Amino acid sequence: MSDKGRTPDEKFLIKLYQEALAKGDPCLPIEFPNVARSLGLRETAIKNIIKHLAQCNFLKKVNDTTLFLTDLGCRFVLDEID
Repeated sequence: MSDKGRTPDEKFLIKLYQEALAKGDPCLPIEFPNVARSLGLRETAIKNIIKHLAQCNFLKKVNDTTLFLTDLGCRFVLDEID
């Protein structure tokens, strides 16, 4: 699927996955403000996205600026990019 057909939530998850994978493990904690800025997302939008993705068990917050993808989140991203 092209990036144009994805929601901001999906783009955010994919970008988190790519950033964590670049560090060696897709489930590593990532600081999300830089990821959000690279996607052009505003602070209020990213807070809502994180809240909803956490409720769906796609990610877990470590602290105010760091989070990581759960196994379910990683599987979702792998299904999306295939």
